[in-house]
Amino acid sequence: MVVIHNFSRGYIGRSLAAAADAENIVQDAVIWNSRAEVPEKYKWRLEDIFADDEIWEESLKSLKPIVDKLEACKGMLADSSAILLKALELDTSLDMILSELVAYARMRRDENNAQARYQDMTDRAMSLYYQIAGRTSFLLPEIAAIPQAELLAAIEEQPDLEVYRHRLINQIRQRPHILSESEEKLLSAFGNVSQGIEDIHTMLDNVDIDLGSIEDEDGSQIKLTMARFAQLRDNPSRHLRSEAFRQVHASYAALGNTLAALYSTQIRSDYMFSAARKFGSTIEASLFSDNLPLSLYENLLEAVHEAQPILNKYLELRRQVLELDELHIYDTYLPIVKMPERRYTYEQACDIVRAAFAPLGEEYCALVDKHLTDRWIDVYETPGKTSGAFSWGTYKSHPYVLLNYSGTLSDVFTLAHELGHSLHTLFSSRRPFPQAHYPIFLAEIASTVNENLLINYLLEQCDENTQDGRIEKTWLLNHQLEGFRLTVFRQTMFAEFEQKAHAMSQAGETLNAETLNRLYGGLLREYFGPDTVIDEYMHWEWSRIPHFYNSFYVYKYATGFSSAVAIADMILKDGSDYVEKYLQFLSAGGSDYPLDILMQAGVDLREAAPLKSAMAVFADTLNQMQQLLSRYGT
Repeated sequence: MVVIHNFSRGYIGRSLAAAADAENIVQDAVIWNSRAEVPEKYKWRLEDIFADDEIWEESLKSLKPIVDKLEACKGMLADSSAILLKALELDTSLDMILSELVAYARMRRDENNAQARYQDMTDRAMSLYYQIAGRTSFLLPEIAAIPQAELLAAIEEQPDLEVYRHRLINQIRQRPHILSESEEKLLSAFGNVSQGIEDIHTMLDNVDIDLGSIEDEDGSQIKLTMARFAQLRDNPSRHLRSEAFRQVHASYAALGNTLAALYSTQIRSDYMFSAARKFGSTIEASLFSDNLPLSLYENLLEAVHEAQPILNKYLELRRQVLELDELHIYDTYLPIVKMPERRYTYEQACDIVRAAFAPLGEEYCALVDKHLTDRWIDVYETPGKTSGAFSWGTYKSHPYVLLNYSGTLSDVFTLAHELGHSLHTLFSSRRPFPQAHYPIFLAEIASTVNENLLINYLLEQCDENTQDGRIEKTWLLNHQLEGFRLTVFRQTMFAEFEQKAHAMSQAGETLNAETLNRLYGGLLREYFGPDTVIDEYMHWEWSRIPHFYNSFYVYKYATGFSSAVAIADMILKDGSDYVEKYLQFLSAGGSDYPLDILMQAGVDLREAAPLKSAMAVFADTLNQMQQLLSRYGT
C-alpha cells in the first residue's frame, strides 16, 4: 500500500475587500439555513465518484479479493519481474479504489460534519485503509531488499514497470528507514490512531466549538461563524474587528487545555513515527519524504528574518495611513485605503477568473470553464459544512472544489487559488495513476500562480488618471503586500512555531497551554515587530490552525508563493513559449522529486535566490504603493 496522498484542505484565505461600481453592489451574502435550500447548480456532484451510497458499499467489499491476491505475492517479489509487476498493479488498484472510497465519504461528511452516516462511512474507509496497509506492509521491505541493478534490469525486462521507476528508485533511497515486515505492520496499525487525532480536531473545529456572538454598535447580536469572522476581520468598524478577534480566540481559549493536549499528542505521534523510522527529528522525516535538504527550511526562515525590517516598514505605513495611535493585529486585515464595498455574485467571480487566466492559453482556460460549469464546485456555506476551502477529488473522476462563498474579493481569490490546485490535478492525471499525484511540496505553486495572474489582471484595469483608478490601484498593491504578509511571513511564522514546538517536545519539555501560548506569543512579537500591539488573547491563535495537524506543511505555502511569483512573472513576460514549459511542469505529476520537477518551470529552490527575490518583489511593491500614496494621497 502506498500512503493516501495529501490534499489541499482548509486553505487559510486572505481577508480582503474591493472597489465597486454602484450597479454591481449586491446585498449581504446569502446565508442558507439548510443545504436543501441551495440550488443544485451550486452543489458539487459527488455522484461522479459513486452514483449512490450503495455502490460505495459494493466498492468497499471489492477490496478483499484484491488484498488476498496481493498477499499471495508475499515473499516472491524478487523472484521475477512478472510477479513484481503483478504486485505493483494490485497495489495500484487498491490505492485507486481506497482513494475513491475515502474521498467520497469524507466529502459527503464535509457537506455537513454532523451527519452520522458519513462520519461512519469515513471512519470505516479509513479503518479499512489502515488494515489493508498492515496486510500489505511486506511490499516496502521486500522491494527495498532487491538490489538496484536487479530492479533496473526488471524494468528493462518488463516495459510495464516503467511507470513505477521513480517509486522503485525512491524506495531504494528509503532503505535505511524501511523496517521489517512486522514493524511496518505495527506502524500501519498505529496510523489509524494517529489519523484520529486530526479527526478529533476537525470535529471540535467544525461542529462542537461555539464561537459565540458579539454586539455591534447598535447593540444587535452577531452570531459568529468562521466565514463571518473572515468578513469581520476587514470590517471598517474597529469595534467589530476587535470584538470578533477577541471572541473567536476566547472561544478557543475555553477549550485551551484540551486543544493543547491534542496538539501535544499530535507531535508525540509524529515523533513516534519518525523515531521508529530512525530519523533524528520529525522535521528531518518530513523533508526526507520529498528528498528535500534541511537547508531549504533554514533558507526560508533566514530570508524572512532578513526581510523583517521591510515588513515593519509596511506595518508602520499601515498605522499612519489608517491614522491609528497604535496598531493591533485586528487592524492588519483592513484595506489600507477606503473603498466602497463590492459584493460579487458567484457568476461574476467566474467571469473574472476566466479573464485573468487568459495568458495561460486556450487549453487551460477550457478546463477551467468545465470546472466552473459542470458542478465540480460546492459554492455556499451551510450549517455544519467544513469551513475554509479545498480542492480534492479522485483519479477516475475529477477534482472538486469546496468553497464557503460569501461574495467578497477574498472569495474570488480563493476560487482562483483552488482552481489552480484542480488544474494541476487535471494535468497530472493525464499520467498513469502511479505517476499522477504531484508532490505536496509543489501543491501551493499552481494555486498561487493563479492568484498572481488575477492580481495582475485587476491592476491592468486601473486608470491612474482618475481618482477611482488610483484608489483601486493602491488597494490592489496593498492586496499584493497582504499576499506576501499572509502567505510568506505568516506561514513562515507558523513553520517556525512548528519547528520549535516539535523540538521542545523531542527535548522532553512540557507542551501545555501555557508553554504553547508563550512560544506563540514570542513569535508574534518577533514577526510583527516592536510597534504592533499583541493582545493577550492572540497567544491562542495556534489552537485554531488546522494545518498544524498535518505537520510541516505550512512552510510549503511560503516556498510555493515565492516560486509562483517567479513563474507568474515569466508567464506574463515570455508568453506562450514559457506557458508550454509551465504546462509541462503541471503535467509532471509525481514522476520525479519535487525540486527536479520545479526545475522544469525554471525555478531552483536548492538555492536561497528565489526566496530572496520574492522578498525584493515585496519591497518593490511597498515602494510602488508608498509613491502612489505620496503622489496622490487617498
